[in-house]
Amino acid sequence: MKMHFTTTTVLLVSGLLNSAVAQVHMTASQWDRNSALAAVRSVNIDLAINEIDDLEDLQTLENRSDWPLPAREAAIYQYTRSLASAPRDAVDVDLMQYLGSYQAQVLVPHEDHRDAAVPLFNIRAAATGVENGWLRGEAIAQAQVLLETDPAMLPGNFLKSTSASQRSGFLHAVRQADLARVQTVQLAALDLLGTSPELTRLVAVTATMTADPYATRRLLIDGSGSGLAKALDDLGKQYSSTELAALLKTGIEQAPPVNAALAIAAWWPVLRHDAATRQLLIDNLNDPDLGSAIALALAQSPDIQTIRELQLIAEGDSISARRAQMALSMNRDGLLEGLRQ
Repeated sequence: MKMHFTTTTVLLVSGLLNSAVAQVHMTASQWDRNSALAAVRSVNIDLAINEIDDLEDLQTLENRSDWPLPAREAAIYQYTRSLASAPRDAVDVDLMQYLGSYQAQVLVPHEDHRDAAVPLFNIRAAATGVENGWLRGEAIAQAQVLLETDPAMLPGNFLKSTSASQRSGFLHAVRQADLARVQTVQLAALDLLGTSPELTRLVAVTATMTADPYATRRLLIDGSGSGLAKALDDLGKQYSSTELAALLKTGIEQAPPVNAALAIAAWWPVLRHDAATRQLLIDNLNDPDLGSAIALALAQSPDIQTIRELQLIAEGDSISARRAQMALSMNRDGLLEGLRQ
């Protein structure tokens, strides 16, 4: 009897669980996008949003039986986005937790992959966006205080920030600061950059404001990460051709290959008529780490002198010759493609 009771209990619990799972899946339904949007327009969601004061009001709206489901989710979505303009402490924590875990029920076909279904109103993502906005605003305020009181402390606090939104706030505040404070931030950041490459984006922002060649050299040697390529592109607009040629030479001779390659890609279009820079690149065609990046750069809209130099080198069978041949081939393909267009 005991065994029979246990088996029965297990089957009963299993059935209840399966029923619960089925219920969850049944609550999400796929809609035609146009039909769902028409359902949204059938009611006045703006009026309903204005009547929400707390989580209880939100759940009352969510369960309105006289409204089509897309309209209910549209209202909740718009309400969630409206919270971005409110201070964090004015919004109930339980309400944000509820929105942050909301399971969208109105699904529509993905615009590019029709077999995949996506939420028409991604309320959970909207709640995350609100949280990120608050984090960014708080970081801006914190950075502004540091810039006024002790700018040298800002890089350390930037390193302590735990999210991209916070760091974005710090960078925004620095961009609005006066040059003297920016220079103080830059010096403090450069002291840490060698051991903390996460400061690359901060140094990049200060360097574009100060146009300090030393800071750019340090970025070339110690910088890393996804922000470095854009930083080098922006910095290329800050210097004369002579200064930029000197910086590129430093990059090729001293920087890690990946950084040097980024500098070549960013700065060669500006320097392609500089004879010394052209010769520097050609002399390094045989470099095992940089040769391919150099060949790619030399292939981009070369002048007649560059083409002649490449043709002379391409006659041999060395690594430099093969890369010169590659550059000439890419250039020819590019010209043909341009003619076809």
